[in-house]
Amino acid sequence: MTSTVRSLVVAAFALAISAAVPVTAHAADTPTPECPANLDCRFVPAAYDWSSADHSNPNNYGNYDPANRPDDGQQIQYIVIHDTETLPGSTVSPYDQAIATFQKASSGSSSHYVIRSSDGQVTQMVPTKDVAWHAGNWTMNEHSIGIEHEGIATQGGTWYTEQMYRASADLVKFMAAKYHIPLDRQHILGHEDISRERTSNFAAAHWDPGPYWDWAHYMDLLGAPIKATGSASSQVVTINPDYATNQPEMTSCTGTACTPLPAHGANFVPLHTAPDAASPLITDPVVHPDGSPGTTAIDDWSDKAVAGRSYALAGQQGDWTAIWYGGQQAWFANPGHHSTVPGRGLLLTTPYGVSSVPLYGRAFPEQSEYPATIPFDATWTVAPIPWTLPAGQNYLATGSFRAENYYARFDPAGVPANHTLVTGGTTYFQISYNHRLVYVKASDVRALPYSG
Repeated sequence: MTSTVRSLVVAAFALAISAAVPVTAHAADTPTPECPANLDCRFVPAAYDWSSADHSNPNNYGNYDPANRPDDGQQIQYIVIHDTETLPGSTVSPYDQAIATFQKASSGSSSHYVIRSSDGQVTQMVPTKDVAWHAGNWTMNEHSIGIEHEGIATQGGTWYTEQMYRASADLVKFMAAKYHIPLDRQHILGHEDISRERTSNFAAAHWDPGPYWDWAHYMDLLGAPIKATGSASSQVVTINPDYATNQPEMTSCTGTACTPLPAHGANFVPLHTAPDAASPLITDPVVHPDGSPGTTAIDDWSDKAVAGRSYALAGQQGDWTAIWYGGQQAWFANPGHHSTVPGRGLLLTTPYGVSSVPLYGRAFPEQSEYPATIPFDATWTVAPIPWTLPAGQNYLATGSFRAENYYARFDPAGVPANHTLVTGGTTYFQISYNHRLVYVKASDVRALPYSG
């Protein structure tokens, strides 16, 4: 466990209930781009405007929220890696499409940066102090910087150029130094690592930048290679296949028709129900509600463990390793243990006598903790997601959060208590549960003896 995460864990139990704090924040004029001097960097503002002719709704706007991070209490802890994708049939490049999309208030989306594939040009669109709408998860939006990379995930081997990787790595190192973000895979995330917030939209979680993003190379460029952080006896393992030689079967599917993708390096290990290549791939009730097995589809994230992510060890049998993943024991081929390195960290499990504990997609205050000046929105209700943490299974804590919600509405609407950070008394742990990070209440889990 890194000293940063250990500090977070210790601090989690010392958090007190904080009052709602109004934040002074206004959309700014076009600023100077926040970039290292060696990058070709420009600023093109994302839209901050009413998203339709109906100006009666103060929440009907796009595409980001003015803030004053981190001085307003919203700590910037993560950088999220995205790819842009593209509109079918368009002749405009994905890079230009993304920029144009973020300039339309009706799109309801934005990212702090967009990076071009061909030469690594950087376009900043939202100041990093402000909250961009990029992760599909408000807790993560509050605490992260989003970077879009020009590309199409199914063609990632073509789009993810060395120029793009290097420009992105230089930008991330610059941001990490500015905001004291640790350069590891607990803080440098893919969009695919982030869950949605509520059961109603859980299946809409994104899976970019996808299997072709070379996490090992990217972390090397950051000066933070994926490496062992624990001893050989550790009960935590970090996924680390060799990208070039790791070429699992993948398909691209439209409806029920699937086409094999060319053999290519990939960043994940496929997960099976048993230590046998002939056994089914594991499944997930969100991706496969009918209970069918996982598939080789490139966008099927139910059965893939990605490079740099760490999990609790659940078994070893010959050349196979098992991890606790999504409420089940998941096996992957690991000859010579060359696809993993020992990890380190705090493992969480259920209290004695409890069959399972609920998990959450975000870390929000309870309704009673909002001030009267803020009308409570029913979508903020703290409710469990479709997954649980079952008894007998262990999951790695990757951070801790106080309950928090940055309340924001469109500035010209003039609503009371606009730009207020509401904090509550509940402490959550973020855990590495499956392909995604989710949250569990600290009061609901039991910490295991520290795993070295």
